Amino acid sequence: MRHLRLRVVVGLAVALLLVASTTWAQRAKGGGGTTPGRWAIMTYVSDNNYTVPVALPVTRIKGNGVSFDFYSTPERAVLLYDMSQDKQFRPGKLVGRSLRARVAIDAPVGAQFIYFNNNGTGGLQGGWADPGGFVRLYFQGVNPDLVSCEPGWHPERPDCEAQYWWSNPLHIDLNDLAALGAKGITLEALLSPENWSDRDGHMGDSDANHLAWFNAAVANATKMGLSFGGNGWWAFGCGFDETTASSANFVLSQWVVK
Repeated sequence: MRHLRLRVVVGLAVALLLVASTTWAQRAKGGGGTTPGRWAIMTYVSDNNYTVPVALPVTRIKGNGVSFDFYSTPERAVLLYDMSQDKQFRPGKLVGRSLRARVAIDAPVGAQFIYFNNNGTGGLQGGWADPGGFVRLYFQGVNPDLVSCEPGWHPERPDCEAQYWWSNPLHIDLNDLAALGAKGITLEALLSPENWSDRDGHMGDSDANHLAWFNAAVANATKMGLSFGGNGWWAFGCGFDETTASSANFVLSQWVVK
């Protein structure tokens, strides 16, 4: 049985007090984008009692894409691209642009998914999981004007929380994505404040401060990718329901900053 713990994403504690909203997406089109070797799948592991996700390797696929296998437990949290050593993404290069991801899930017909319930009150796996789960676009930036942003979730420091951003309302349920088959779907969001909410649940255009913090995060972005979660736990991990499938493979065939 798992023990109650505050899960951590990308090295910092997360408590995503956010409201799930309706899916918005566009059908997939072809293309290529980033360097496969800079992708990793952040995964919760038993070695540290599932508190901090570790970077595990992904599988390279044709066309500069990557893939990874879901587990039958909700441990796959964030598919993350490190921009810090990529010259094409120097500071300021994301300003005024969009993030676009072509995604699909290869799984048996009827496959269903689960997400991690950080309250321990879920209906599956001893309270630590619930049916469902979704994927969203994600990015984070280091605001050079901020000081004393300690590791952990600090709602009393909304400026620190506003370094981590999720597409909102844009997302797709994993069950729906799997049902689309190999063609998948394209998720795309303009890096504009009305399309994103931060780790504390504020939209980027909610007030003048959050607008400034959002713009700073975009201008100083260091990582980007896709997060997996459900309900209010947007990056706490997902897996497949082993009563409905024996495997499920997530495929990112295209990632483009346009």
